[in-house]
Amino acid sequence: MPKKPQITVRKPPPAAGVPTLAEEAGLVLPPRARNASNGRNTRNAHVAAPRAAPAKAKATFHLSTAVVAEARAAVVALSGPPERLTLAALVERALRVELQRLAKAHNKGRPFPATVEALRVGRPLGG
Repeated sequence: MPKKPQITVRKPPPAAGVPTLAEEAGLVLPPRARNASNGRNTRNAHVAAPRAAPAKAKATFHLSTAVVAEARAAVVALSGPPERLTLAALVERALRVELQRLAKAHNKGRPFPATVEALRVGRPLGG
């Protein structure tokens, strides 16, 4: 009987400081515990329970068609295993990364304080 070819799939390393989608969802399990007597992995050792999903808010944005098309193409290409990417997850991760960058650049790395003030609307000045 002919041997089946072995296929090795390697995940690319995550970007530094950016959690993976599985980590954000609380689905990453700790490494298996080692049995002290024989050094082997033990089954069902310290399985972490998923965290409760954070509250979600609906937001509507107008984006350039080129950005939306590129985002959709990425989501279609990466919607299966191992990423299981969704458009919402892609947008949320991108916003988190940009908010971290803005906080570092303009607020000494601290999150911006919460506000109840309404956002400015209308055309940007000088635009």
